[in-house]
This record gives sequence, C-alpha cells and structure tokens, in this order.
Amino acid sequence: MSRFRVIAALTRTRPRLRPPRVGVIGVVVTLTAGAGLAGAAAVSPTADPPATAAAAHTPAAPVVPGAAPAGQPATAEDAEPPVVTSTTVTLLTGDRFLVSVAADGSQSATPAPRAGREDRAGGTFTHFTFAGDTYVVPAEAVPYLGSTLDARLFNVGYLVRAELDDRHTSGLPVTVEASRATAEALPGTRVTTTTGADRVRATVTKKDAAGLGRLLASRWRTAATHDATVGALPGVDRIGLAVPSGAPKLPADPMAATTAASETSAKGLRYRTLTVNGIDRDGNPGVMVGFVQNVDDGRLANVGLAFPGSEGTKSFVVPEGTYSLMASVFTGPADDLSSRAALVVEPEVKVTRDTTVTLDARRAVPYRVGLDNGADRDMVRSEFIGFLRTGVRGDVSGVTPEWLSALLGRFNMGLSSEPYNGNRGLFATPTSPVTKGEFDFVGTTALSEGLEDPIGDAPTYQLVFPEEGGIPASLTYTVKVADLTTVRSELYNTPVDGTEPGAPQHRLNLVQLPWTLDTWGLGLNPAAGPRTDYLYSTRPEQVVWQTQVLPNAGEAILSPRRKVRPGQVIEEVWNKGPDVPSATAPYAQLPSYGLSMSPTPSLSDPLLQACLACRQGDLGMVYANLVGDSDPLHAAAYAPDTAVRFYRDGALAYDSGTAISDLRPSPLALPLVPGPADYRLTVSAADPGTPESKNTTDWTFRSSPTDPAASLPDRAVCWDPAVSCSFLPLLFVHYDLALDVNGRAAAGTDLDVAFRVSHQQHQAAPEGVTGTVEVSYDDGRTWSAPKAAQRRADGALTASVTHPEYSDANRWVSLRVTAEDTDGNAVTQTNIRAYRLAG
Repeated sequence: MSRFRVIAALTRTRPRLRPPRVGVIGVVVTLTAGAGLAGAAAVSPTADPPATAAAAHTPAAPVVPGAAPAGQPATAEDAEPPVVTSTTVTLLTGDRFLVSVAADGSQSATPAPRAGREDRAGGTFTHFTFAGDTYVVPAEAVPYLGSTLDARLFNVGYLVRAELDDRHTSGLPVTVEASRATAEALPGTRVTTTTGADRVRATVTKKDAAGLGRLLASRWRTAATHDATVGALPGVDRIGLAVPSGAPKLPADPMAATTAASETSAKGLRYRTLTVNGIDRDGNPGVMVGFVQNVDDGRLANVGLAFPGSEGTKSFVVPEGTYSLMASVFTGPADDLSSRAALVVEPEVKVTRDTTVTLDARRAVPYRVGLDNGADRDMVRSEFIGFLRTGVRGDVSGVTPEWLSALLGRFNMGLSSEPYNGNRGLFATPTSPVTKGEFDFVGTTALSEGLEDPIGDAPTYQLVFPEEGGIPASLTYTVKVADLTTVRSELYNTPVDGTEPGAPQHRLNLVQLPWTLDTWGLGLNPAAGPRTDYLYSTRPEQVVWQTQVLPNAGEAILSPRRKVRPGQVIEEVWNKGPDVPSATAPYAQLPSYGLSMSPTPSLSDPLLQACLACRQGDLGMVYANLVGDSDPLHAAAYAPDTAVRFYRDGALAYDSGTAISDLRPSPLALPLVPGPADYRLTVSAADPGTPESKNTTDWTFRSSPTDPAASLPDRAVCWDPAVSCSFLPLLFVHYDLALDVNGRAAAGTDLDVAFRVSHQQHQAAPEGVTGTVEVSYDDGRTWSAPKAAQRRADGALTASVTHPEYSDANRWVSLRVTAEDTDGNAVTQTNIRAYRLAG
C-alpha cells in the first residue's frame, strides 16, 4: 500500500464523553473466517451504555478538555501489532471462535470453522463489548438473551480466563432451570448433578453442541413464522454458565444491567424474515459488504454483511420495523482489487412481513470530479465516498473518511479510487431524502500534480462534497478554479547537523464536516520552500479546515481551525524557528480520530476555544502549548513532556517534579492566593523529535481576584464556562529571523534578531514592551551581554548580533530574549540551539 494515502493516524485522544453502547437483543452481525469481529465492530452501530457500565467509562475530564488535538501522524506500516495470545473457544451452540487476548487485556474474536463443518464458519453473530469483555452470540441464540439464555455463556473473554476454552476442556459446564428429564433431552447435554426440583448442573459436550444450536434456530424460526413467543424453550426457564472451582468470579450480566432489554422483551416483538439480494453492475448476483440497520431502534437489529458468505442472497430474522440497507455490491470477491463495486443504499425499508429487498448496483451513478479548466486530467487522484446512517435513537452505522474507518471502508467496501487499485472509479445509487433519522454522504477528491509519493513542490487540491439527507441524483461535480481557496505557504526544515537536512514529511488538511472528520488527502513528502495548495467544499459555511505540517524533524504543527471562502487567498509560514510556546487558545473539543473505534469522530462545536491562561477564583488554569513556531497561532499536535515550577510571592507553590501533573489534555491548575500577589511560572520543554533543542520560558506577572473579567469572543470560554475569569497577563515571544529554508543563518555576518511580544490569543496587546537579546554559541554555557532591542516601524523589536566564522565549535546559536511591559509583567525566553550557522 502506497504511503501517500494514509495520514493523521495514531493519535492520543481524550476519553469519549459518551462511550459506545452495547448491543442488546436482536443484533446480528454477519462475519466470516478471516474477517475479525473487532474490525467489523469498528464501523458497527453504537448504542447507549448500560447503567452499570457508565462508571467504568466516566472520563476524568474537565468541562473544557484540552489544548491542541493530539496527533502523531504515522502510516499504517508504522503501527506495531500488539502482543497477543490466541485460543479457540466453542460456544453452547457449537460455533467456534479464535479468541485473541492482548497484553493489555483487550480481546478480539474471529469465527473459526467447526470441526468437519467448514461451511458453518461465517454465520451470523452479534458482537459487543461490556465491562472490558467481548461477547459473541450466534444468531440462533440472540432471541433467547435475557430470558432463556444467560448472555455470559457467550462471554469469550471470560471463557478463556476460566479455562473453558477448547485447550482446557471438551465440555461447557452449565446450570439448567428445568427438570432432569427435560435437561437430558437437550442435544449434547449430560446432567451431572441435581441441585433442586427444577434445577440441574450439566455439561454440554462441545463436539455435539451444534445440535443444541440447531434446536434454538428451529424454535426461533418456527415461533417467528407463526407469531408465537420468540426466545423460549418448552420446559426450560433458563440456561446459565456454571463457574468451575477455582475460576474467576463470573462478571456482571450485561442483560441484567440494562432495563432496555427487559422493556423490549415485554413488548412481544414480532419477527420477520428479511432477505437481501445483491445484483452487481453486470446484472449478475453480487457479493454484498455493508450494513442493515434498524432505523427505529438500533438495539433491536443491526446486521453487518461481510464476504464471503454474502454472495447473491442473504436471509436473516429481524424484528418488525424500518430498516436502512447500505452495502457495496461487488462483481467478484471483495478482496480482489479487480472487482468493480457500487454503493447501493435503500435508506428506509418497512419490514412488517417477510420482506425481500434487492440491492441493484445497476442503478448507481458515477462519482466524478473535475476542474473547469481541465488541469486535473493528468493529476494523481485519490477519491473516497463515505456515509453515515443515524437512526431515530442516535444509533449510527457507516464508513466515514476518518483514517481507521476509511481503511475499513477501502478494503472491505471498495469505497476508494486510487492509483493502487487502478483508479477504478466510484459509484453510488441516488436515494430519496430520509424521513426518519439522518443520512449523510460525502465525496472527497485529492489531486496532485506530483508523483504519488512524494508530492515535492507540486500543488495539491483537496475537494469535499458533503450531502445531507440522501445521495443526490448526480454525483458529477465541476469545480470552478475561481472558487478555489488558495493557500500559499512556506515550509521550513528544522535545522540539523549534517549536510542533508531532509525534507518535511507531510502537509495536509484535516476537514471537519458537520457530521464527521476527514483525515484524507495527498500530502506526503512535500519539498521545503514556497508552495501553493487549494481547498474547496460545496458547504463553505459548514466545513472547518485545519492544516497540519510534519517537518523533517520534530512534532507535527497545527494551524488554527477556520472556515474558508471561495476565492480566498491564505498565506502561511511553517516551522520557522526557534520553538516557542504558542499563544493560541486551545480548542475545547478534540476529534477522536486515529485508533478510535467510533464511526462518528465529529465535533459538535469545532471552533469552540478555551482561555489559554485565565484566573477563575483562586486557580490559575493554564494550558501549555509549548512547541510552536514563528506564527503565534501555530501549536504542536503533541504537547511535549514538561518541567513546571510555580511561585507565589517568591515561595515555591508547585513543582511538577514532586507533584502528579499532566498538561494534556487538561489545563494545569495553579494555586493562587485570594488577594493581589506576584507570581512566577517557569516551564521547560523540548520537542521529542529534537531533544537537544530545549526551550525554557520564565514568566513573572501580577494577578488579583479583582482583575477585569476577560473579554472573550462568543466561541471562547473559561475552563468552567459557568464562572467568569480574568486573563493571566503572560507575555509570548515569537521570532522573525532571516533564516534559509533549512533553518540556518550565514556565519561571519550580522543578523537582526527580530521578535514580537504578545499576550495570549483574544487578549489585548501589551503596552510599552521593551526587550533585550543575548546570544550563546556553546549551548548556553556562556552568554553575551544583554543588548537592548530597538522598535522597528512595523512594531517588531530587533537587536543585531554578529556571528563568528563557522567551525565545529561554532555551528549552533542559542538565544535568550527578555521582555517587559509597562505593567511590570515580564518573560525570559531561552532557546538552546535556536538555529544553526551555515557551513
């Protein structure tokens, strides 16, 4: 797989405020050997958490969660697989699964062929996670959950821990609430102990358990057909798991933990057979990969169709209701890159009787994008279509352009058209607007005049076409060049020792749509220096863009989030050193992209910001964006490890070396006094990618509870939005040095050290700022005498320094700038190895 297609991958994200919901009754996911359950679940529907599970997912997060989005880009090849142990588990129904458990306890399960019945692998199963354990329930057992069958019989994680896997035992110990004769009559079941008049302990022999599975399926289908009670076995009240002596305690029952299951069971649901036929673009039976979602209540039924096993026709039993059918229909095996596909969607199908639906790919229209001047004809093209179907209760199924979801969509549903698959084209069927829930569709096109990898200095185009309510009748878009947003930028390399500084690793855009995050585009290996790129969307009033640059060395840097206008011209400078703390206000919401398993990494308010450094009561809430560049509103995607000391009226009040603290994603809460006081905050950090280049910022300032309230715009809040706050008057230094594209200055000549001093974003500029400059050529061991900076006509401060001739001993320049305003607030900014001398 070419690296240029994968961007913004492994990231740190804050805990989700709403964890994924577990499935309850009637949920069916079709999977097969080779298509792991964990992967399918990544784009499966979500639901509300059970009450007892909420505590396990409650995030320890403030109202405003963090600074800049954490994001260490990596390619798929960079991700290291976890260490896992695997074993097979045979369930009560005879279905076998390969269960893998990672070192951190996380689990995944993949269907395994039943001995002598390889055709059985790839049936239909529900899959959900509860309290850290993976549950896999065969379709024939689903209607019995919460009534006749204890869901913990299908907790494959616990079965492994209790050594009830196939390596340790050939039988599954159970308790049966029934007479001895009734229990003995169950297929594959041998009674071992009678514990009461209507209760026995028994063992289900694994090699014969398939008979019990067939009995459950037969009773289910007969009851559904005749409108009888579904989920009951005559004479059997309940079958549960008998815990062996010495085994871990049986976990809580997920069905008992949610009242929704019992409420739903009481409704007396009527089950119907839903049959789905797939017709490919050639008119032949096709292979279907996708979703069938109950729009009324996703807890009742959400079906995933996966290959093989979904060729031509697939039937399953579902409760009555409205369903959305969304699948790619392939002309051949879905894992064959030569197979042509079309996304076929029937967003609202009422199932009140046995129903057959045909997903006909011949109705699909092509997704086609072009520039009106035809300049895109010979460009490298990477395209993706994605969708989300949201039910009435908020249940979601789909594949978005977000990185992990996009990978699943590309490989499982063929929703991408790229050089690696021959740019085979994308097709989707038009739909009527939905009347229940929501349906969102998007097409994204990335173009480059350069090669696939790298893009060099060639321009890129990122074009986004979101649609709401359904898929339009035409997916052909012609973009007027005059409507493109032009982004002119200069990319600087981080200075390094040696004659080959390398080049930036990527420049790309994160696109926040109203319903999803797009981390998609061409942007790997641009050339350092000036470049021009273009942006476009059909919804400029809704789409939020954010640029990310990963330099040749060091952390990725993010721009402010912004909406752009057609025809607008944006100019940017990236990674022009040295590293300094950013003055940008952090964003209150972080997208859960990367390895988040949710299909909905959208932000409800992507432009909402938090005050960077504000006083609330007797706390100073400070976010530390400690790696930025010459632009005061650029900030590193990752906050580096920091050393923090805080003083009140000269006395040490906080030391990160002795306190438990973490500047990400929450702010640092500094203890203030209830009256006026002088404060000092010292923060030292180094970009993990360039640890030898250290920066230390030493702020002194005065604060009082009676300071004026901070004047924040509508889209900015204090850490606690319910309480007013005042700005902490920190001063920020940002440099404008005459460096070459590799971050170097000429040796043996004078250089004007120009810098600007500001307050944090949204705070008025400081008044009467004066400053001095010191320089060191031995990594800060000795310094020149401070030199007063003069104010230029453009408002910048500047002081001239004279560089020595280049030598091994004189190749790095360190800077120390001290600035003070008329209110007595001051900052000393020290940058070790701020830039390099050319030589």
